[in-house]
Amino acid sequence: MFRQCSRCGQPFAPQDLCKDVSKKVEAQRMANSVEGVAFRIYSCPRCQTDDLFVDVCPLSGESTEAFHDRRRELERIIADLPTSDTDVVIAERAPH
Repeated sequence: MFRQCSRCGQPFAPQDLCKDVSKKVEAQRMANSVEGVAFRIYSCPRCQTDDLFVDVCPLSGESTEAFHDRRRELERIIADLPTSDTDVVIAERAPH
């Protein structure tokens, strides 16, 4: 999946993925039984900022309308989060 920095547009390379942090966030997601999303954190080598990518995937048997409702709710929750140095980017992702 093509990803780029939300601030400067620099395309991310595989080495820009913060593997350890991403693994920890994913472990927390799985421990809390949160389904239909995946988290990846990238650090931009150009502008030195971080992006948290939230990949939203359709759940098994989920209607298109329910999927879009869930995505909108997630966007609302993220918009209400306190401002930080890390940008949150929501992306739709096809099921595995």
